Amino acid sequence: MWFKTYRAAVNVLIVRTTMPTWSRVWWRGLAAVKHPAGREEVWVTATPRVCLHDVPTTLQAGGLQPNTPVTFFAHLTDEKGRLFGSHAHYVTDDGGGVDLGVASSVGGSYTGVFPPGLLTTLTSSPQERQFPRLVRNDPQLPWRIRVSVVSGHQPLWTQTEVLAEVELERHLMAPGVRRIPVRHGRVRGTLYLPPGNGPFPGIFDLYGVALGLIESRSAMLASRGIASLALAYFGYEDLPKTTDEIDLAYFEEAMQLLLSWSEVIPDRCGAVANSKSGDIAFTLATLMEPMKAIVGINPCIMVLHSRFMYRGKLYKQGFRMKDQHFRYEDGKYWIDLGSCFDNSRQEIIPVEDADDDTHFLVIAAEDDPWGFKGILTPFRERMQQHGKRNFETVLYPGAGHIIEPPYAPHVRHCYQAHLPWKEGGCILKWGGKPQPTCEAQVDLWRRMQTFIMTHVRDESPWYQDCLSERSSATRPTTVPADFSKPSTSCSSSV
Repeated sequence: MWFKTYRAAVNVLIVRTTMPTWSRVWWRGLAAVKHPAGREEVWVTATPRVCLHDVPTTLQAGGLQPNTPVTFFAHLTDEKGRLFGSHAHYVTDDGGGVDLGVASSVGGSYTGVFPPGLLTTLTSSPQERQFPRLVRNDPQLPWRIRVSVVSGHQPLWTQTEVLAEVELERHLMAPGVRRIPVRHGRVRGTLYLPPGNGPFPGIFDLYGVALGLIESRSAMLASRGIASLALAYFGYEDLPKTTDEIDLAYFEEAMQLLLSWSEVIPDRCGAVANSKSGDIAFTLATLMEPMKAIVGINPCIMVLHSRFMYRGKLYKQGFRMKDQHFRYEDGKYWIDLGSCFDNSRQEIIPVEDADDDTHFLVIAAEDDPWGFKGILTPFRERMQQHGKRNFETVLYPGAGHIIEPPYAPHVRHCYQAHLPWKEGGCILKWGGKPQPTCEAQVDLWRRMQTFIMTHVRDESPWYQDCLSERSSATRPTTVPADFSKPSTSCSSSV
């Protein structure tokens, strides 16, 4: 999958040389540097240079000395001014070129043939002692990543002469995607709508115990035709500060709001949930009839360290983590919960109570130090014992606990400000290796979109009626959106 090359004639490639005298020439759609005295120009290209972040980019360089060592660097600065970088060592071919799509790195941030390696191995600079997680807080801003090539095999953060460089511009939002802040009743979040009038399948987008609101995945899903509500549920604005007590009616209110949007299919929705928030998504599937598609990414299948309340009553008391579950090594913490996912526990969520047309895509990673791969067997057993077949489970070898959309940096460890079981933050270990985690990202992204489109859009009776209505109508009718209640016919979303 790594070797697919995207050619785009509109790409303008920025190439710079350190030579003092130069003039720009255009050749095969890229800006190169013409050197004096007949010396061949050094160049580096990115194809495509400007694209959505889930699109692979091919990097190539040429005009270098044949069969000599070179280093590729990638650098970016996040919204807080923090510097992240990666590097890889290569040897040029007989023609003085390097194609990262097929060439093998011999050292640096990764080794072997790994075309997106520079993107997925970005790490914070040594000045950042707390190991910050690289997340785009404002998805309206693209990632701008400077890729450069230098002579020799150099260590990361080396100051040396740059032979050529190119700036990648990788967007989280496609043109026409709409970002709508949501402050309605108790609900706090951001809704991302795809371009056009819809109707679109709608989902909740939930993260684990990360404070605040993470919107980047929702922006990327909307870029692929899915209306996604990035939903905060603690540690954001006037929401509860912790996850000690979670009111499930909050998510019911959010679901009603999402389904009331005129561009959203109104009779069903889904959820994408990571880690701790998996217990929320699975519980919603058992309680709320419109929830028809649950994507759990290393999800918790038991209520974890929270009290779940619903309509003023205790729904389920969560499992409380104890000292024997904690692990500590090299300044990093994690908790091994693998042995805790036992169907005999009262904290386990009765997923079999979900409707037969509610589907589950349950993802686990083999190299997850938190032991969430231990959810797969009890989940399957529970569903099969009740004759349920509305689920799919996937175990990704070599991947860690955090599996983001494609080409996001692999998060081996990072600083976590909020922990349900501990006051103050600390550095948490997430596990995994860059290349298998990246492969999991790409595969899951495809599975997730197909899963949501199938079970939220294509299996919706309302949507099928909508298609029939459209095919029989000579002219679509536009009806103003009524925010207070769900749409009742296809024509209100055309």
